[in-house]
Amino acid sequence: MTPPRYLGNDAAQTALNCSVWLGSLQPIRGAAEITTDPLTKTGTIKSIYRFGQDQTDETNYWFHWTTDVDVVQGFIAGDTSEKTYFTGDGAPKVTYAAAAIDTNDTNYPVVSYDLGVPKPSGTWPLITKGGTITPNTLPETRVYTCTYVNEWGEESAPYSASDMGPNTIDVYPGETVTVSFPDQPAVTEVALAKIRIYRSAAGTSESSFFFVGEALDTAVSYTDTVAGDALNEALPSLTWEKPKADMEGLVGLPNGVMAGFKGNDLYFSEPYRPFAWPIQYMQTAGYPIVGLAVVDTTLVVMTKGRPYFIQGSHPENMTMVEADVNQSCVSKKSIVVINKNVLYASPDGLVALSAGGSSTVTEGMFDKQAWQAMGPVGLIGQRYEDQYVGFLAPTGSPAKGFVYNMREKSWNFHSVSAAGGYNDLRHDSLYLIKNDALWKWDEGAVLEYEWKSKKFTFPEPKGLTCYRVQAETYPVTLKIFRDSTEIVSTSVTDGYIKRLPSGMGTDWEFQLEGNTEVYNVQLAQSPMEFNQG
Repeated sequence: MTPPRYLGNDAAQTALNCSVWLGSLQPIRGAAEITTDPLTKTGTIKSIYRFGQDQTDETNYWFHWTTDVDVVQGFIAGDTSEKTYFTGDGAPKVTYAAAAIDTNDTNYPVVSYDLGVPKPSGTWPLITKGGTITPNTLPETRVYTCTYVNEWGEESAPYSASDMGPNTIDVYPGETVTVSFPDQPAVTEVALAKIRIYRSAAGTSESSFFFVGEALDTAVSYTDTVAGDALNEALPSLTWEKPKADMEGLVGLPNGVMAGFKGNDLYFSEPYRPFAWPIQYMQTAGYPIVGLAVVDTTLVVMTKGRPYFIQGSHPENMTMVEADVNQSCVSKKSIVVINKNVLYASPDGLVALSAGGSSTVTEGMFDKQAWQAMGPVGLIGQRYEDQYVGFLAPTGSPAKGFVYNMREKSWNFHSVSAAGGYNDLRHDSLYLIKNDALWKWDEGAVLEYEWKSKKFTFPEPKGLTCYRVQAETYPVTLKIFRDSTEIVSTSVTDGYIKRLPSGMGTDWEFQLEGNTEVYNVQLAQSPMEFNQG
C-alpha cells in the first residue's frame, strides 16, 4: 500500500462513503429497500435476475436462487415468450413466461425445465418389410434411426447403439419398411411433440442419414415408402448433445452461441440452438476455469492460472490465445465487464483484461498484503455506470466494499453490504440482495463519510496557525493531526478562519467526517496566506 506521505495531493489515506471523482468531497447514497416480496425462496439468496424485460415496474419479476446462478436471455428468432437459460441450479435449465410466472407463487422462476432434448434410447423392437419385390433387382442396405422433437421444435441427437444391427435391413425395390418406435423416456423437459425418422442412403457415408418422415410422439410406428432418390434433407443433429449436467458459468455471445464450462473444459452450443452442445466444439484450457465473460465478439476465460481470449465466427473455428497478464481469478462473482474491459479479483489486486492491453488497476494503490487483507476470495462485483462496485465485508472494518471508477481511475470504500446483485439496463439501475431482500444501489439515504488526506511532509518543521473549511452546508467534523498527534477535533459550523493550537510540526494531516459537500480545506501559517490562494 502506498505510504501516506507519498500519495498524490488529491489522494487520501481513507475514503469511506464519499465520491472523489466529482471535484469536491461529496457523500454517496446507500441502498434503498425496494420490497421483500419478490425474494421468497427459503434460504440465503445469492443470485437475482429480473425477468420480463418489457416490464416498467421494477418489482416485477425477480428470479432468485440460493446458489450462484448465471442467466442468459435466449437469442431465438421470433420468440415472444422470453426464453431464458441458466446454470447453477442443478442441470442447465430453460424457462419462459408461461412457466416462470404464476400470480399465486412468487418463487420465480416457478417452473423450469432441463435444457436439451433427450435422445431416443432402449432397443428398437421391430423393423418389418411389406410390399412386392421387383424381380431380378439388388437390395439396398439401410440403417434407420430417429430423433425426438419437442413442442418448441428442438430436435434431439439420433438414436444410436454400439450395435446398429437391429436397425439395419436389406430392402428390395417395391418393398416398404415399417419402423416401430422405441419406448419413449419419461421427460421432465418441454413435452415431446414428434418423432422424426431418418435412414442412410445408398452411395453415401455410413454416418450420413436423411429425413424420411415424421409422426406424432403418440405414434407406435411409421411406414417408409420413400424412394432413395427422394431423400435430400440431411440429419442436422447427428452430433448434438444435451449440455453436461454439471456445466456452469453460462454466457451468451452475439453470434447466437452460448458457452459454459466445467473444470478445464469449455463447451459451446450450436449458434441460435442453445439446446444443442456438440462435443466436437469443446476446448480445454490449461488451468481449471473459474468464470467467463463476453466483450464484443470475444469470449474471455478466467482460470486458476492465466486468462484466455477466444475468438471466432463459429464454434468449429474458435481460436484460444493466452491473455497478456499472468493473474489467476480468485472469485467467480468478482467478474464484471465495463467499457470493453473484464475486471476480476486476482491474488495481487483487481485486474482489467482488454484486447488493447491488460493491467492490475490497483497496483499503485495496494500492495499484495493490503489487497489480501480485504478478502478478495469473497469479492462480489457489480457494474454501475462506469464504476466497479465491489462488496467485501472485511472483518473488523466499517468498510463493506469499494467503488472503482473506470473513467477517473479513482477508488473509495463504502459501508453497504450485499450478497449479490443485478445490473438492469432497462432501468439503468443496480439492484442488490441484502438480508434476502431486494435493494437499489445509490437510492438510499446519504451516508456518513470519512476522508483523510495524505500526510503532507515539509523539509523542516512548520508552525501552521489557522485553518478554514468551505462547504455547501454545515456542520462538518474536522480533525487535524500534527506529527501524527490529533490537535483538533471539532464540528465546523461555518467557513470562517479559525485558530490552530500553537506548535511546530513536520507532518500535517486532516480528516473530514460528515454528509455534506466540502469543496475546500486550507491550513496556513497566517490568515493572509488564504487570500494568496
